[in-house]
Amino acid sequence: MTALLQYIRKQISKRVLIPIAGIRKQGVSTETLAFSVAIGVVGGAFPVLGLASYICLIMTLSFRQNIIIVQVANWLAYPIQIILLIPFMKLGHSIFAGGDLTITMHQVTVAFQSGIINGFREIGLISLYGIIAWTALSIPCLFIFYTLFLLFFRNVKRLKFKTSMVVSCKPKAIRDHILPMKNSLIVETIPTESNNLKAS
Repeated sequence: MTALLQYIRKQISKRVLIPIAGIRKQGVSTETLAFSVAIGVVGGAFPVLGLASYICLIMTLSFRQNIIIVQVANWLAYPIQIILLIPFMKLGHSIFAGGDLTITMHQVTVAFQSGIINGFREIGLISLYGIIAWTALSIPCLFIFYTLFLLFFRNVKRLKFKTSMVVSCKPKAIRDHILPMKNSLIVETIPTESNNLKAS
């Protein structure tokens, strides 16, 4: 169990934390951030095991987005690919072939264990149905996700700005509680020549 947790932490650090640290140094715009994340999520749902990263790369180059952000989002979206793999296949099968499709995730995993080519040999037609269904839904989903992520990241920036404004006001509020020092007049007597003559 400890080894598994260490592996997960290592992967999160390698695939998420370190790339995000590099992204912050680049000063990426909100629009680029939102669109790159949308590409990572949509491309990460590509219904063929082992090809999602390549699809994300093609989409990144086509739309000229930030490849680091896309790959981070793609890695985080991996569970979405597993969840939607069978539904995409069933949707494509129902559109083009009709009827119900009986296939399990175990069958897909076993088919692709020996490689992508062997997987296509085993369930090539069913995978093609899934790819067609994904293609039909990917374009509208891409712009829907882009809009949602754009709104989200803009609101996050506003929230950070408001928070920073509140923090910057705290020192002034603290200074207001400190009583100001009153100006005082110091009179110093300087001996004159007349005083010196009298003294003599």
